[in-house]
Amino acid sequence: MEHTIRTDSLKRQLEQTTGNHYACCYQCGKCTAGCPAGGFMDNPPARIMRLVQAGYVEEAMQSDSLWYCIGCMTCTARCPQNMEIAGTMDAVREMALKSGIISSDKAKKLVTAFHTSFLNTVRKSGRLQELALVNSYKLRTRTFLQDAGAGLKMIKQGKINPVTAITAKETVEQKGQIEKIFKIAEQESHTAAPKRKPVKRTFKANEPVRITPGMTIGYYPGCSLSGTAKDYDISIRKMCDRLGIRLHEIEDWNCCGASSAHATNHKLSVLLPARNQALADQQGFDYVLAPCAACLNRQVTARKALMESEELRNELKSIMGRDTECKAQFIGIMQVLEGMDPEEIKKRVTHPLKDMPLACYYGCLLVRPFDAMGYDDPENPTKMEAIIEALGAKPVDWAYKVECCGAGLTMAQQEMIEDLTHKIAKNATVNGAGGFVVACPLCHTNLDMRQEGMRKRYNDVGEMPVYYISDLVAMACGASPEEVALDKHFVPATGMVRNH
Repeated sequence: MEHTIRTDSLKRQLEQTTGNHYACCYQCGKCTAGCPAGGFMDNPPARIMRLVQAGYVEEAMQSDSLWYCIGCMTCTARCPQNMEIAGTMDAVREMALKSGIISSDKAKKLVTAFHTSFLNTVRKSGRLQELALVNSYKLRTRTFLQDAGAGLKMIKQGKINPVTAITAKETVEQKGQIEKIFKIAEQESHTAAPKRKPVKRTFKANEPVRITPGMTIGYYPGCSLSGTAKDYDISIRKMCDRLGIRLHEIEDWNCCGASSAHATNHKLSVLLPARNQALADQQGFDYVLAPCAACLNRQVTARKALMESEELRNELKSIMGRDTECKAQFIGIMQVLEGMDPEEIKKRVTHPLKDMPLACYYGCLLVRPFDAMGYDDPENPTKMEAIIEALGAKPVDWAYKVECCGAGLTMAQQEMIEDLTHKIAKNATVNGAGGFVVACPLCHTNLDMRQEGMRKRYNDVGEMPVYYISDLVAMACGASPEEVALDKHFVPATGMVRNH
């Protein structure tokens, strides 16, 4: 490929967007070494950083790598120079899309088709319509038979209802506000990102929130929990019922934009969840439970961005018509459980899980970026294990608890998802696990729905049921497997519970 050195304007644009001073990168290679998708890339993260550093920004924009990047933020979390590497991948991808200087790799077509289909349905209704997303994606990519079997199974399970998908009014009432968000997101930002400097970063967990029985907290289910992850919503509600926690859904909430927004338009990825922050503040919530790790991540990072940027606060005010104080704190299911008195949980356990050998899988977005999430150690979290032990189960010690499963690329990069989940399942099996525990519907989809295809390709791991942490808490507190919708999982999950 011919190297064309442009003026430094593109590099300066990236520095303004990310806060990086690219001369600080000394090419240690730690970002590439930890990248779960690095083996699929022509220019893995360290090379992208070097291209930008040397001024070959257009070559970086043409890299296939941009369409294999998962957005797990492992590279940023492990950079000894505190460089925003994941943000660089996002910013270069956004520049490539706007300029048309872009890879011709098939991955680009598939991933762009997914992001376009996703954001189009969000712009139209304010929430992701999963069936509309799938139909649009398949028309754009001509992958009509992909996941046909899984789709039929979800229809039988009631996770997908074609009739209600067409007739139901699962839309935001204030759709004009959603349209304003998309229009503002098309404008250039005038405020540069805070400058990043090499610093020694050490993790210190935030103080736990305080949750007590009888308390009412906000609830942000996100789009998937009303569809393909309906079993998670059922499980969450049953768990909260057993723990004496009342949930109150945010009125008129909208999609957070998920991977598709932050992969293509940074401002959109902040303003969509910022609207939910404004609604939560207006409706008087102190805490809002966001069970999806991706939704939680977007909400937490948006709140942080709002508190740091006057420009964003003013843009949100122009959308919502009032100031937003960022009082409501979005929290995950693990924070809810940690926030309760351990003795309170133990006294509600009536059916201990009797030494079930489980691999606690955190994935990437529950613990990264750790300066924003602040929940648990980003390399070796242990708080999920503490809950599992309190329920009577036996968490195993294993090495892949924070390795990414592929997240939102499950449709566009199925082969990569199967490769990543095979590594995860293999390590869990070798270390004695009989099943997984997760706190994210994306992790559950990739480990559960994709498991059959993964096992057919590799044929060296057995069936491993995948439980939501809420499944296990609710069942330990007396709920039946049917009450937490274990029958809606792809890999049979009731046998392991009953055998222990």
